[in-house]
Amino acid sequence: MGCLLARILDPAPPEPSTKYFWHVEGAYFDATRHSNRIKKKGAGVLYVHNGRLWYKSRCYCNHGRRKRTLQIDICNIERVLACPRFSSNADSNKEYSGPVIDVCVNDGTNSLHAAFKTKDAESISSELNEICLKHRQKPKIFQFNSVDVEGVEIDLP
Repeated sequence: MGCLLARILDPAPPEPSTKYFWHVEGAYFDATRHSNRIKKKGAGVLYVHNGRLWYKSRCYCNHGRRKRTLQIDICNIERVLACPRFSSNADSNKEYSGPVIDVCVNDGTNSLHAAFKTKDAESISSELNEICLKHRQKPKIFQFNSVDVEGVEIDLP
């Protein structure tokens, strides 16, 4: 009963057609230059929507807890790994056990090291790696005829 209630409190996907949508047991965000400690967030969902990786924390009936949201541009993701534990880059003494998806993000000015705790870390990390690779590939342009939109013939090599 508790598991069912927990899943009901998880946020719904933004659209019914969202293909990549996973439940996570928690999230860890490594220390940054703005904050010197690791931030731990509760259970929620992780999904891919409109070229971004989203994390939304679980909704609670308690009004004291705010719903947390994080969005990461897929192009800025440097590394996605499945790890048996989360190790802080800033403080090597801090480790959190459990299978996690280790995500490193760098957008040029800011960097983020995050981990999402889940039982399915291996499969989710491989799916996220595939998504990142597909997203970084240049689109292939196919030309089916030798006439452009205005009706001018194009010389083909």
